[in-house]
Amino acid sequence: MPLRPPANQDIPGASDWAAKVEAFGGLDFVVGVARRASAVILQVYSRPLIQQHEKENGSPVSEADLAAASLIERELSITGIPVVCEESVTGEATAAPLFWLVDPLDGTKEFLAKNGEFTVNIALVSGGVPVLGVIAIPVSGEVYGAVKGCGALRIVGESAVPIRNTRTVESLVAAVSRSHGSDAGDRWLLSHGVTERVQCGSAIKFCRVAEGVADLYVRFGRTMEWDTAAGHCILEESGCKLVVADSGEPLRYGKAGFDNPSFVACRNDLAFGPEDSSKAVGNL
Repeated sequence: MPLRPPANQDIPGASDWAAKVEAFGGLDFVVGVARRASAVILQVYSRPLIQQHEKENGSPVSEADLAAASLIERELSITGIPVVCEESVTGEATAAPLFWLVDPLDGTKEFLAKNGEFTVNIALVSGGVPVLGVIAIPVSGEVYGAVKGCGALRIVGESAVPIRNTRTVESLVAAVSRSHGSDAGDRWLLSHGVTERVQCGSAIKFCRVAEGVADLYVRFGRTMEWDTAAGHCILEESGCKLVVADSGEPLRYGKAGFDNPSFVACRNDLAFGPEDSSKAVGNL
């Protein structure tokens, strides 16, 4: 794959991560990890009965989540960079200056419903900023990847095609969640005249915005950093952004508890105002 870490220091903070990314094999290495995790997930997916249970927060976790987490953590450990993984993180966990953020199976509800719309998300975060991101869609075999300062790719088999959102139309299309609808998010979209929707599960929504199928994705409600970090890097490298809804500032990573605020992912040329007390408002 043609994406390599930046060779110069024009990218802010590149001196903190570029050489390390090159040392462990860059995007090629992470895509390989995501593909092997995808294979493990698909082995479980093909079974008529899948073991599952509820976490303390009420969300489901399956045997595939745990198997993929084990593989990814084991393989990333050879980089010597700390790993924060959804299935093993503890309440006392804190972020290092450079660390991996992993959701081994994003969209467990979609996985259990067997609709194919689940992903493997792996990101490398440096100084609060995602500098490498990979989203693999096991059922389709697609992998989306990016390295900060180097662009974004859609990878199928041995073919890697650059992606960029070049849409300029004023009639906006929103990527919306299949399983996590939000009244606040719906009100926000309607307040901006956004009526056309593309429904999809998990981190696939970030991919659809990055490749120009949709213009934006808004999320009002709880998400975690491992849900967004890989997609954030891919968005930024495809001419888009992911910002906090009430400030317009880029989302940061390594926060205490790893919780995200409400956010908007959209084309770079779209702008909006802050939330009021009842709903998000502004000008797209």
